[in-house]
Amino acid sequence: MKQRFTAFALALLPLASFANPQIAWTDCTTDLVGSGGTALGDRLQCGTLRAPLDHMAPDGRFFDVGVVRIRAAAADQRQGSLFVNTGGPGAHPGRLLLAIARGWSQEDPEDPDTADKYRLAQRFDMIAVIPRGLRGGTEYRCLTGLPPRYAFLPSHLDDDNWRKVIEEASEQSSACAAPPEARFISTEQHVHDMDMVRRALGDDSLNFYGISYGGRVGGWYAATYPTRIGRMLLDSTMLFTHDFRAAMEMTQTARRKQFQKALAPIVADPVLYGLPDDPSAITSSFDDLPGRTREMWYPFLDSTPRLAAALWIAGWIREAEPESQSKLEGRIRRQTFSADASLDRGIRWAAMQLAAHYFAPAPTVPRFDAGQDGDSVRLAVGCNDSRWAFSDDQIRARAVNGAARYLHSNGDDILEELVCSRWPHATARLPDLTRVEQAPPFLLLQSEHDVATPAEGSRNLLDRYPNARLLTARGSSVHGVFNFTTSQCIERTVARYLLDGSLPDSESRESYCEGTNENPLSALPHTPAPASTPATPATHDEFR
Repeated sequence: MKQRFTAFALALLPLASFANPQIAWTDCTTDLVGSGGTALGDRLQCGTLRAPLDHMAPDGRFFDVGVVRIRAAAADQRQGSLFVNTGGPGAHPGRLLLAIARGWSQEDPEDPDTADKYRLAQRFDMIAVIPRGLRGGTEYRCLTGLPPRYAFLPSHLDDDNWRKVIEEASEQSSACAAPPEARFISTEQHVHDMDMVRRALGDDSLNFYGISYGGRVGGWYAATYPTRIGRMLLDSTMLFTHDFRAAMEMTQTARRKQFQKALAPIVADPVLYGLPDDPSAITSSFDDLPGRTREMWYPFLDSTPRLAAALWIAGWIREAEPESQSKLEGRIRRQTFSADASLDRGIRWAAMQLAAHYFAPAPTVPRFDAGQDGDSVRLAVGCNDSRWAFSDDQIRARAVNGAARYLHSNGDDILEELVCSRWPHATARLPDLTRVEQAPPFLLLQSEHDVATPAEGSRNLLDRYPNARLLTARGSSVHGVFNFTTSQCIERTVARYLLDGSLPDSESRESYCEGTNENPLSALPHTPAPASTPATPATHDEFR
C-alpha cells in the first residue's frame, strides 16, 4: 500500500527568532474552527508560530505550529490565558474551542449556576495550540486510509494473515517515519510549543484544561515547567505516568467489564430474552460468533438489548446465511423476542441496527477517524512517545489473547504496536514526572464508569500526587465531563476552580457529584440544572 506524506520545510532561521517568539494573528478559516465564529467577532483569531524543529537542540530548522485564540471579552479585566487541549493524539482543537467559548460567552452573568463560565470568557484568553502536523501549521500526512489487505485479525489469526499484517505494519512504519519532521511530532515537543506560545502572549504562567490525551499533555507540561503551570484541570485523563500500551490495556479491560455487565441480565434470565435456559451456552455463543458477525458488530456489542439481538441473529446465521438485508429485517419484524413488550421492542430495534451493520458494504475509498493528518499524527505521537520493544512473536501472542478476551477489539491496537516496534526513532524525552508535585493544586475530573479512560487511572494519579484533587461524576460513563453535563454540582465546581483556583469544599482529597444528565462530548455547553454540592466519600477507593 503506497503511503503519502507532505513535503517539509527545512529552511533555516536565526536562533534568536525562537528566543523571542512572535505570532502573526489573522482571521480564522472554517476548516480550522468550523462555522459560528462570527458570533465572537474580532475576539476569534488564528495565527502561526514558527517553532524549532527540536526545542532541546535548535539548529535553525523550524516547524510551523497553528494557534487559535479567543480573546478575553473584557480586555481591561484580562487575567491570563486558559490553554485547551481536546484530546487525541491527533484531534484538532479548533471547533470544540469555539463551541466552548461561545457557550461561556452567552451564559447569564446573574445566574449563580453559570456566572463563573461567563467570567472565564470575560477575563481569560482561550488558547488552542494546534498539535504538530495538523492543519493550521506544517501538515503531516502519511496514512492512505485505504482498507487493510489482511482479513479481520481477531477472527483470522493464521500464519498467512499474520504475514499480511506484518507487511502492512512494515509499510506504514517506513512511510510514516520517512518525513524529516516525523520524529519531532510528540507530546514532548508539543508542550514546548505551548510554552513558546505562552511567552509570545507575554504571560507569566498558563492555565490548562485538557480532555483525555490532553491530560497527558497537561501532566507533561507541569513536569517540564512546574513554575509556569497555573490552574490545571485534567478531565477524563489518560494515566500520563504510563505509556500508550498501558493505556490501551486499561481501556480494553474496562470495555470487557462493560460487556460482562451488559450480558449479566441475559445470563441471569435467558428465558426473559426469548433464549434457551442455558446460561453457559449464552456465554459460549460469543466465543464463536458465525461468519462476519464479529467483524461487523464489534463496535456495537455494548448494551443488553444489542447483545440479546446478537444472540438471536447469530443463531439464525448458524442455521443459514440470510439472503439479503430485507429478508433478515422481515424475519426480525415477525419475531417475538420477549414476553415483556418493552423489552421486545428494545431487542427488535437493536436487531434492526445489527442487520444494517451486517450488510454494510466494505469501504472502497479512504476512511479516517480524525482526517488523514489526524490519524497520521496519532500514529507518530504514539510511536515517538514510548519505546516499543516487544518482538513480533510477543505481539502475536497478545493478539491471540486479546481476540479471546476482548470481543470489542478489531486488532488495530496490534497493528499500531507492530508499526511502532519498527519505528526507527522513539525520540520523546520523558520528563521527570515527580516534578508535577511542585505544581499548584490541580483538579482531576472523572466519570465513574468511563471506559475510554477508566477511573482507576485518575485514582492512581490521586495516590501519586499529593497536590491532586479528584471530583468523580458518580454513575456517569461520559468521556469528557466538564461543559457537557447539566449537573450544577459539576459545572459550578469546575468553573469556579478554573476561575480562581477554589477546590471542592471537602475534607477528603476526593469528592463526588451525583448524576450528570450527560450530553455527548460533541454537544454544545448547556445550562446546568440544580444538583447537590460535592459529597465527601466515606473512604478512599485505592487504585489496584
